[in-house]
Amino acid sequence: MRLILKRFLSSNEIKAVLNISDCELMHQRVGGQLTFEKSGNGFFYSLPSSASILAHPLGQQLLNWHITKHKLAVANMPKDPETKRALEKLIWDILLPIERQFSRPTITYGFTALELHKVISKHFPAGTAPSLDQHAASEKNSADSYICKRSGAACDFIVANVKSTELIKFITEKLDYDRIYFYGTDRPIHVSVTLGMPKRHLQVMCTSDNGRRYPARKAFGEAAKDLAASL
Repeated sequence: MRLILKRFLSSNEIKAVLNISDCELMHQRVGGQLTFEKSGNGFFYSLPSSASILAHPLGQQLLNWHITKHKLAVANMPKDPETKRALEKLIWDILLPIERQFSRPTITYGFTALELHKVISKHFPAGTAPSLDQHAASEKNSADSYICKRSGAACDFIVANVKSTELIKFITEKLDYDRIYFYGTDRPIHVSVTLGMPKRHLQVMCTSDNGRRYPARKAFGEAAKDLAASL
């Protein structure tokens, strides 16, 4: 399956983002309200500047993952403009290509704004590293310091019936990632992007007999592709 150009949306994708029907999409296309390209029998659309890719179902997962996982009704919207840009890049550069190549990812750990960060740190801290994991993006704490000292944005996800090793091979070969953490063939993977220069860092994580995670093999850049192929 070929990848659609990453900054264009298919008809179904743009309908989901703009929350419009087939008929409304046709009227907006014919009326010149949308920029598009035609390829074969399909149309591929640029997202209007007034809209955000965060309105896509993947964006809604990224923002609302905690409602499903922790049953928490906590507001979780980005405040910093750089956070919004990084979350949008995560969708454009990682999540949409994954969906187009395989099927829709299920986000198991997404964006964590300050209020949600407080709740998770208090009630669900196991396995989290907020100062490093990029889930808080560029959001700040009550002391006006960045929650995470690394810029960018991250999420953990799985794809039904696709092994994490296959996802990692695809990402290292094709996509503009910053960091990947691999926890096991049938476990969610952690993937981040950055607005700066990406590290292209693949880190394999293992679990000790007492349940503690620890870093094992790692690689950067082209070597990350080789490590991914060996998993």
